[in-house]
Amino acid sequence: MTKSSPNDPHGGSELAPVETPAKSDGDPENLTEFETNSEIAAIQLERAKTDGKRQIEWPIIRSQQELKENAELQHRGENIYPMQGKKIGAILIHYGVIDEQTLRVVRSIQKKPLYRNQPMGDILVRIGIIKQDELPRSLLIQAGIPMVDILSIDIPSEVTKIIPLAHIRDKRAVPIGIYNNALYLAVTDPFMFTDNSFFMMLTGMKVIPVFAPMHEIVRRINLHDSGKKSTEEVKAEFLNLAKNDVADPAVQPVADETSNSDVSESDSIIVNLVNQMIIHAIQEGTSDIHIELFNDGAEASIRLRRDGRMEHFASFPRVYHKAVVSRIKIMAGLDISDKRRPQDGKISFNVPHGGRVDLRVATIPATQGVEFVTIRILASGDPLPLDTLGMANRDVSVFREVFQLPYGLILVCGPTGSGKTTTLHSVLKELNSEDRKIWTAEDPVEIVQPRLCQVQVNNKIGVTFATVLRAFLRADPDVIMIGEMRDQETAKIALEASMTGHLVLSTLHTNSASETVARLLGLGIDPYNLSDALLAVLAQRLARKLCTACVKREEASDSDIEYLANEYYQSGHAKPPTIAERNDIIKGWRENFGVDGKIYLGRPVGCKLCNGGYKGRIGLYELLQATPSLRHLIRQQSAASEYQASGVAEGMRTLKQDGIEKVIRGITDMMQVYGACM
Repeated sequence: MTKSSPNDPHGGSELAPVETPAKSDGDPENLTEFETNSEIAAIQLERAKTDGKRQIEWPIIRSQQELKENAELQHRGENIYPMQGKKIGAILIHYGVIDEQTLRVVRSIQKKPLYRNQPMGDILVRIGIIKQDELPRSLLIQAGIPMVDILSIDIPSEVTKIIPLAHIRDKRAVPIGIYNNALYLAVTDPFMFTDNSFFMMLTGMKVIPVFAPMHEIVRRINLHDSGKKSTEEVKAEFLNLAKNDVADPAVQPVADETSNSDVSESDSIIVNLVNQMIIHAIQEGTSDIHIELFNDGAEASIRLRRDGRMEHFASFPRVYHKAVVSRIKIMAGLDISDKRRPQDGKISFNVPHGGRVDLRVATIPATQGVEFVTIRILASGDPLPLDTLGMANRDVSVFREVFQLPYGLILVCGPTGSGKTTTLHSVLKELNSEDRKIWTAEDPVEIVQPRLCQVQVNNKIGVTFATVLRAFLRADPDVIMIGEMRDQETAKIALEASMTGHLVLSTLHTNSASETVARLLGLGIDPYNLSDALLAVLAQRLARKLCTACVKREEASDSDIEYLANEYYQSGHAKPPTIAERNDIIKGWRENFGVDGKIYLGRPVGCKLCNGGYKGRIGLYELLQATPSLRHLIRQQSAASEYQASGVAEGMRTLKQDGIEKVIRGITDMMQVYGACM
């Protein structure tokens, strides 16, 4: 849609980067460029101050009734938006994306040689005044093209079946409604959609493309296409499949005779059981599959972890457990004869219509010869943009400033499964350029990026983090990413690398940013070297997000707000606030996150698109920057509480404080924040 296409996986537009003309010494236009940059910096600063106050409500269709009303307007030749046909600047002002002062400044910038003849929308995106998804939506409003929340709208089954599933998948175009003999088709780029004639020939109807983000279209296809069954149907089919071979109850073995079954890992029943289990887990967006058999159980159970929460999926006869485990071991290249030692391996699994997905398998022997299996579904795919992770504006700004430095040590800490690798790859995505040499050592390699030299750690053959890191130092790196600092040796080598002209990124399993510094000193790291090398520590957790389709927002009572303010202050200062301090916090919340001064909290409800009122996860962050005062404390080998006090005094927010702000903004609730931070 410039017309730039809104095909960003997060609902935005992948606008082509605009090349900045190089400066030339003695050029009289250098002064003009300097003045332009000063104006840009001023409006960027003003934007940063007001970013949290913006409440943008795009006119998105979420029901068939709304779609029908839009269709009637279009059929009569009327505008579907009040601002349809207006200039982009006016549209952005109308929806509160920018203000009139910003528009005046950008119009003046547009006249400067550096930006002459460039569309205003491109300039606004380029200088960071609007987000990449805000320009495409403005262009859609200008052109009168409907925007649809394809995950919320209820699509009649007869509409879905009008186009064969193969074409829906191939064209990534989902039929959502039929009105006035016109088929409304959700696509990712209505401006560049070239398949109108194809679908007109296929359906015999006029085709009207509407906009939906790519990731929502893919999710809708996976959730609701005619070939996919509901979760309950899958469970019932799985159970019937599992019990199909056990017609005679006498075949069932007693509790301690799981090894006496005639069922083989190569039997079709076992192959189908394992494949169906994995396919369902991948389609439902789960992170782990747990296969368990307890001594007193008549059946083995399968539990899935989705959005951090364990839930029961299905059970199968105990007689199949050994064969199921053996089948998974064969797929992962493990030794099926060795049942006494833990083993781990990897599966590259072919998902129907969905490419290949990597799975990490771990088997652990328990009592009576029973083995438990955990399958981690690796988060393969492109790295997420840093701006989409949920970091506060202050944290994103400071973090970017830090990792653009040429050398030093940056650590990301948190428990297993808290998204540390995702964050590091988001950083590498921004650092990944032709003029940088980047090496990574990971276990396992989950996210693959072009131009990264990625090494898989293998402890069995001596390819450890420490040995790989030593090799990296001989390979002329600019940036090094170490998957985890597991021991003193790795930590010391990483520290040395960060002090000899390399930017080193790594992770550590600690509970908070301040504890990370104390942990490194406890590993025997020299405090003076650490104080010189450390740039920042980012602690993070994942909390479940409230489902946007069914969340119920209610005005918070004064007592609720006061309670949250007390928790907020206590988390950062380890003492209750005074009345004045609490009132200052509440005042800031009402100004930054309130609607007409009122604060609304979200409550989970539950619908067919979510899991008990929650859908997806959001990051909670705590960024401790290595300031001069912190470096002094490190050299003194102070306690972790002193590091935290220093960070809070200089603008750091604790994990719980970040979580409470996300509660105030209606993204999650306190139950999830407590679960993530306590």
